[in-house]
Amino acid sequence: MHQKPICFHVSLLLFSSCFIGCERTAQIPADRTNNTQRVHIVCTTTMIEDLAQHLAGGAADVTGIMRAGEDPHVYNVRPRDAEQIARADIILTNGHHLESTLEKVIHNNATGPVVALAEKAVPHPLGSSDDAGGGAPDPHCWMSVTHFRGYLQHALDALIAVDPENADTYRNNARQYDAELQELDTWIQNQITSIPADKRVIVTSHDAFQYLAEAYGLDVRAMVGISTAEAPRPQEIEKIESLIRNRNVKAVFIETSTSSTLNTLVKKSAAATGATIGGTLYSDSLDEPGEPAGSYVGMMRHNVSAIAGALGEPAASGQGATTP
Repeated sequence: MHQKPICFHVSLLLFSSCFIGCERTAQIPADRTNNTQRVHIVCTTTMIEDLAQHLAGGAADVTGIMRAGEDPHVYNVRPRDAEQIARADIILTNGHHLESTLEKVIHNNATGPVVALAEKAVPHPLGSSDDAGGGAPDPHCWMSVTHFRGYLQHALDALIAVDPENADTYRNNARQYDAELQELDTWIQNQITSIPADKRVIVTSHDAFQYLAEAYGLDVRAMVGISTAEAPRPQEIEKIESLIRNRNVKAVFIETSTSSTLNTLVKKSAAATGATIGGTLYSDSLDEPGEPAGSYVGMMRHNVSAIAGALGEPAASGQGATTP
């Protein structure tokens, strides 16, 4: 069920960043001492890029490596990626092996600090050896707003460490964004509560929503595991279809950044069981900037609106799901 260590994160936003910023001034690159250039932040995923934009405001430059709709699990490294990473003053990643194809490129080219936000915010992820699953870590930690607030805190601390002269700006931006995230967290709880308890079952293309399930009381099943590079076995598809029938799941969901093959399998299972397609969810990438799901908050609102609308009461006016 949902956990809310909100006071912990808020207190960190107010105090720990100041301490870390003061303690790490020795790490400031020489060309930052006279504030002659703005800090350059490079981010791997679109969710982290959006967070960094909110945090930096106009005080730092933010570059994202992955584009809207690209799947981090199977990302094809571009020649420019190594150059951008080498030029960065700080690199913000998700970690927990989400960006596996980029790990070697970052290791070989980064000159600034590399901060894996999910690994810092969620040191004991679902599916890891510390979890009952005992397998690979589930990297989709951003699906819990509480965890994403942890991303914000650690990004704030790391940014202040390389650019303490703009610390007050970063802290103010972080407070404003954290307040927005708290509001989002409450809204999601209310939307999920509107779904009858026995209907809070969602079936998706790949297993990206377990943190959403853990935080807000859902039962999530998927065609494949945490990586979209996997392929489902026939017996796994049969198991999903039996679940849909036995639990009377009336709607299933496809995803934007997974392969058409996986989404087709979901559609076939829906047709075989009489379920409908409840909507398209954003899992590993945001939509294009400026679109309703082009920000982290917009993406979460879209996903939860689609889930609540398909499985329970219609979402509140003005918060309906968009069509990608």
